[in-house]
Amino acid sequence: MPEALIWGASGGIGSALVTLLKEKGWQVFAAARDESRVPPADLICTFDAANAYSFKEAAMKVAYESSGIDLVVYAAGGLVAAPVADITSDGWDAVIESNLSGAVRAAQVSVPLTKEGGHMMFIGAYIDHLILPKFAAYAAAKAGLEPLVGILAKEHRKHKFTVVHPGAVATPFWENAPFSLPKTAKQPLVVAEAILARWESGESGKLDL
Repeated sequence: MPEALIWGASGGIGSALVTLLKEKGWQVFAAARDESRVPPADLICTFDAANAYSFKEAAMKVAYESSGIDLVVYAAGGLVAAPVADITSDGWDAVIESNLSGAVRAAQVSVPLTKEGGHMMFIGAYIDHLILPKFAAYAAAKAGLEPLVGILAKEHRKHKFTVVHPGAVATPFWENAPFSLPKTAKQPLVVAEAILARWESGESGKLDL
């Protein structure tokens, strides 16, 4: 039975992944800020993207139950939309922590749990689509994922790494965005299915949807 660890399992993409993988017979370990919003999984634990210890604590719980992770997905994130002149230090830090620093912390604790040949994926973004007013913190965070994942791939050559570029996805993220959800937005399940298909293919690198 393949095993997956989903960071951000209470969000739109993360929860869709949990549901899809369970339907496909996977053992799923789900980590989230809000356990009450996570679909049924084999293990559910809490983490805070800004708290390094919470990642270690969650990883220890997974380690007791896992025989080796096949797929790790970092799907956590958040948005504080504000002009550069107005965004607070707390607002900036919250966006960087949830989208980028949390990805670093997830990688640090997840790689040791992952089987040789296992795959770690991060939900990124089309950066050129984010050069918009009030999106400075979010764009900077997502841009940082690109070199991070490339470096991880060079540092851990026995594992696979992918940045997923999903485009607009119909998730609660848009409640904090300064404009409406695009009509072309994908459903979270479509992204989850693409992630599973990428794992099944054995390919790594950028995944453009």
